[in-house]
Amino acid sequence: MKKKILSVLLIGILVIGLTGCGTAKEKEVKEQTLVCTTTESDEDMEIEQVISMTYKNDKLKQMKMEVNTKLNNPDIKENWEAFKKSMDENNEEFEKEGIISKIVINDQNYEYNTILDIDFDKASEEDLKEQGFDGLKDEEGTLEESKESAEKDGATCIIK
Repeated sequence: MKKKILSVLLIGILVIGLTGCGTAKEKEVKEQTLVCTTTESDEDMEIEQVISMTYKNDKLKQMKMEVNTKLNNPDIKENWEAFKKSMDENNEEFEKEGIISKIVINDQNYEYNTILDIDFDKASEEDLKEQGFDGLKDEEGTLEESKESAEKDGATCIIK
């Protein structure tokens, strides 16, 4: 009788182990955000680019890119309207499923900022391709690989 009970217990333990009844930590979704910043400046303008990439279990889920431009030179500030018009020709505001593009202008401080926010679970491959991000939805790169690549290109990165 004792052998039968031991056999049943061993089978029960095996079944539990094989059915994936692991610890809560193993089932936990690991979400991290990589934030990389690059800055360029001279006497005419300052340009700061901030890219935030959110990964869930090392798969890219969301990306937000901000390019913040501020004019410093008084001569260029006199041509602020022409500068904005030129920037508007290269940037547009829109909202599609999973992709939002915004422009934020501060006329008093001579700042022109563009924001592109992408949710890879919602965005279509066609819309991603149109924005120059084709193939990124299914890319196998990890958060650490993205960090290393961005830092090689001169960005300062932190993981949140």
